[in-house]
Amino acid sequence: MRLFTAVELPQPSRNHLAQLLETLRAHPVLQDVASFTPPQNLHITLKFIGDVPDDRVPLLVASLRTLAIPLMPFALERFLVLPGQGPARVLAVNVAKDLAPITSLFNPIESACQPLGVSREARVYKPHITLARFRRPTQRLTARTLIRMIDPSLLPAPAFTASHFTLFQSQLAPTGAIHTPLATFGT
Repeated sequence: MRLFTAVELPQPSRNHLAQLLETLRAHPVLQDVASFTPPQNLHITLKFIGDVPDDRVPLLVASLRTLAIPLMPFALERFLVLPGQGPARVLAVNVAKDLAPITSLFNPIESACQPLGVSREARVYKPHITLARFRRPTQRLTARTLIRMIDPSLLPAPAFTASHFTLFQSQLAPTGAIHTPLATFGT
């Protein structure tokens, strides 16, 4: 089973980002070069776990149930392009506010996944919401060119506070990933 953990978005934030996605889809430069995230798949990834044998999933769920879940405030105020240098691969919404709670949850999730043989993330954790992935990155679309091209007034989206996260199964399909919630942790 292909798994990841994520913070789900409340409906007001999801609705705002769905409208923002419609605007981006209509942008003439982005139409043919980007794959946009379906609104129902918008989330803040905590940890991409990857493939886990079905019989090991209950062990992971039990381990994740032991974690203390802090209140996590989120502000969705500006666009983010990854990587910051060279051809753009991802267009996202930067997650701001007090990041200490979400980053303090990231390490225990990493530790909970280790008994399953899941490697620790090599990169620094950067919470964000992926809006689009670029099919063929090119020097024509970099962080600098995209940020100048996209209307900054599309953000901010409504801020929110989360007190839980979800373990999702991600099934790849020709029409895009299908995310199925398996368990929720916290209140």
